Amino acid sequence: MMNLLDIAFLFVLSKDYAIGNLCTGVVMKRLQILTILTLSVFLGACAQNAIPGANGFSSKDVWLTSRGQRIPATWVTPTKNQTMPLVLLIHGHGGTRHEAGGFTRVAEGLARQGIASIRMDFPGCGDSEEPFSKNNLSNMLLDVKAAQSYALKSGNIDTTRIGLVGFSMGGRLAMLLTQEGGDYAALAMWAPSAVNGAGDMVKYLGGPAKYESMKNQAKTEGFAPYTTFWGQKQQLGLQWFLDMENSRPLDAVQEFKGDIFVLYGDKDVVIPPRVSELVLTNAKNADIVKRYVVVGADHGLGLFNDDHNSSRQAVDETVRFLVGSLGGGAASL
Repeated sequence: MMNLLDIAFLFVLSKDYAIGNLCTGVVMKRLQILTILTLSVFLGACAQNAIPGANGFSSKDVWLTSRGQRIPATWVTPTKNQTMPLVLLIHGHGGTRHEAGGFTRVAEGLARQGIASIRMDFPGCGDSEEPFSKNNLSNMLLDVKAAQSYALKSGNIDTTRIGLVGFSMGGRLAMLLTQEGGDYAALAMWAPSAVNGAGDMVKYLGGPAKYESMKNQAKTEGFAPYTTFWGQKQQLGLQWFLDMENSRPLDAVQEFKGDIFVLYGDKDVVIPPRVSELVLTNAKNADIVKRYVVVGADHGLGLFNDDHNSSRQAVDETVRFLVGSLGGGAASL
């Protein structure tokens, strides 16, 4: 059984978002533990004072322009002026750019390794000024591209080292983006909505009859009201249905030639593990293909139910993959 000092040590590491499996293989002398604990407490106090760059990175909220609309985003960069890779973080259906802190932690972990990132809220989500009825793949793809353009203009980005991270529907978007000339080097996905067409969404909405009824309602009334598995009320516009039907993410992943990472929980009932495995089996031209299964985790990967062990694995393994694939900033090479 761990004593209080051991527990404090694991807690400090989770707060610092160290890369790797934090639950096994950690052996340190108590003097080292006390030193790290003291340093972490000091850094934590600095973070609470919101000193820019106190933790080796700078994070700022910005407004982008896409489709004539203002798009809320967060731009995170290492404090050192250097040539750096870029990662675009793409949230899921009805999520936010922070994903209950998960994407925030990934962005900060990357920045500490010399990698910039940008993440944005899609229509009807987070700080968006638009209704959810504008939430569809077409609009979201344009918003991600606008975020990428902002990053390329705002930072010294190595355009040969750009990666994508997508959660659930964000994973679908990430796969589709690889077909649109972005020349991305790395593709990381958490439980991606990957099946070609709207098949899985038909099941998600309650079956073929319900799906068609909602689609017809969206056509005649502008949107169809829908309450998600988690109780979130949404308005699905007609374009949402059409885009889902016409999108073929598995075709996109078959053509992708960079590195691929798929992470999912083995207890996921929203996007079953078999769907995540489809991405791996279709990644026929990828340079590197990796999977990570978070044992005991559901679709939320511990982010929404205080399962810190699961969320820590999701964050740390994703950062580990991206650093390995993209490398860090020029100053750390």
